[in-house]
This record gives sequence, structure tokens and C-alpha cells, in this order.
Amino acid sequence: MKILVILGTKAQYIKMAPILKQMDTFDINYRLVYTGQHSETFDLLEKAFGTRPADDVLIPNYEANTKLSFAHWTVQFWRQTFVRLRRKEWKGMDICLVHGDTASTLFGAVASRLSGVKVAHIEAGLRSSRMFDPFPEELIRRLVSKITDIHFTPDSLASANLASTKGSVVQTNGNTLRDALLASLANTGAALSTVGGAGGYGVVSLHRNENLSNADDFNLLMQAVIDAARKLPIKFVLHPATRAKIEKTGWKTKLQNTPGLELMDRTDYPEFVKLLVGSRLLMTDGGSNQEEAAMLGLPTLLLRRTTERADGLGDTIALSHLQPKIIERFVSQHAEHEWTIREIDPASPSKLIVQTLMERLH
Repeated sequence: MKILVILGTKAQYIKMAPILKQMDTFDINYRLVYTGQHSETFDLLEKAFGTRPADDVLIPNYEANTKLSFAHWTVQFWRQTFVRLRRKEWKGMDICLVHGDTASTLFGAVASRLSGVKVAHIEAGLRSSRMFDPFPEELIRRLVSKITDIHFTPDSLASANLASTKGSVVQTNGNTLRDALLASLANTGAALSTVGGAGGYGVVSLHRNENLSNADDFNLLMQAVIDAARKLPIKFVLHPATRAKIEKTGWKTKLQNTPGLELMDRTDYPEFVKLLVGSRLLMTDGGSNQEEAAMLGLPTLLLRRTTERADGLGDTIALSHLQPKIIERFVSQHAEHEWTIREIDPASPSKLIVQTLMERLH
């Protein structure tokens, strides 16, 4: 059995690392390809999860963190991919694993098909019911589902969304992020904690195109971060795209001059999990962050108008609708309080995925 794995962003790596580890455990032959869409902290992630380096990196040492750099990356991706197609480097692979809803997901799936390789989509079936919202994630999900042979869905709702889709649907009863989170809690010693929020700070993370590309929404969110820092210390973890945006728009100086507000570079994943455990609250627009927070029980506010994910909603996770009053009320409610860390289901979605591949490809 020969498996091709194509991934390109930090979030994809974190969620795919447990699958890579399972394939190592079962001594499965796989070829790991990085698209180069993102590169920052990949070396730290490899070290943190104990995974091997990529067999191939299409565009090394690159960050597609602006519209111009993304356009350049797209051209280079297909240039490098067609070189590999002409050499037939991926021909003969039994299946290609792609993950999520990024450009690397779609491009990897299409490239695999051009190589004559079947596609398995990890974290399939998420839908918002609006073709262009969020953009481009929703469009990518729908396009990838058209060319996928095995859809690995995290829950029954995602499975139901693929009821009329070609290809087989396999429900994994959870996201592979659960495996990554459990491993990171154990590695940092945070698994021994029962109470979160001891650090007394809040964490903010933003990166979605829907927030970065809309000037009014971005300005609203930057002001909300500054306002939150008046109630408790804030650690603002900067994705490359967010860092580029605040520098371009002039917000960097305002943020740096705000007392109690710390601008942080991204860390490896275990350190980020440790950061979450020590925080009183999380404000984010990230889907993976929402999943992590829901499993932990961390009070979280989604900095979005709508979400296609149900994780934690109505429990410890609330939707801001990008309303300043909702954001202010959330920060005030949780700034002074610790919270109880939940026990996480140890069942491994990653192991189920790899066992399914072994059964179907042998």
C-alpha cells in the first residue's frame, strides 16, 4: 500500500500529524508532500509530534500571507506540480490524503486526480449552506467533494451533508485534532491540570480571509482587542497573514502601545495548547481553535458572523456576530474567572482512518 499525503498549512499539519504517526506505527509506505502555502513553524511541529520531514516541498521557505504572495504561490505550485506529473512521481500511489478546506486541499486533490490517484478527504462534509460564505473555504469544500473517493467525516451532521455525494462516507466520530490535543496535553504536563485560566490572561487569534479582507470588520476587531486589554492582559497570537495586515494598515503601533497587550509569534502546537490552558478566555475566528476550546471547556467567543461548525455552541462557545456589545459582555463575564478542564474522549479518529485505509486498499 502506497499513500500520498499533501498538506500546506499549519492547521492541516496539526490535524494530519496523528495520522502520519499512525501510519508509522503500522509501517505504511507514504510519501509526504508540503505544498509550501505555509512554512512558518513547520520544523517546530515536526519536532513536537515526532514526525519525519517531508519527502518533497514544492515551494520551500514560503508564506502565502498576502493576495500577491498567494497568487505567486499558486503559479509556482502548478509549475512544480506539472514537473512532477511529467516525471510520473505520484503515479502508482493507491490514494492521496488531503485535509480541510484550504487552497492546498483543492490543488492537492486536483493534482492527485491528474496523476490518476484516488482522493481521501479528511474532515469532509462541513457545510455553511452558502456557496461563498465563508469564502473561499465553502467553495473549496464543495469542489473537493466532487472528486473525492473516501470522505472521512467528523460527525453525523457532516455525513448527512454528503448523503447525495459520490464516493463512500466514513464517520470518524470526532476530529483528528482530538488526538493532537491529547498528545500535546500529555507532552506539556497540562493533562494533569483540572482548572484552567490560572495565567489570568486572554488569548486572541485571527486569520480568516472574511475578517482580514473587510476593512470595517478588521478595524472593529482590532479595536475590540484593544478594549479587551483594558479588562485583562491579552496575548494576541499573530498568523503571518494577520501580521502582514496590521503592519500594512497601521494598527501595529496602536496595538504595541496598548498596555497589557502582547503581540506574539506563533509557537509550536504543544506550547499553544499550554497557552490555552492558562487563559481565562479565547477570542478567535479559527475553526480548529473552536474545536480545541470545545474539547477543553475553555470559554470562547467566535469572532465571526456565522459558523458552519457546531462544536461547543450554546455551551462554552458563543458567536459574536461581530457585535461590539457582545464582545465587550463576553470579556467582562470571563475576565475574572477560572474554568474546569474537561476530560477528553480517548477514542482515536486517526487510528480509525488508517485502519479503514488498510482494509480498503489491501
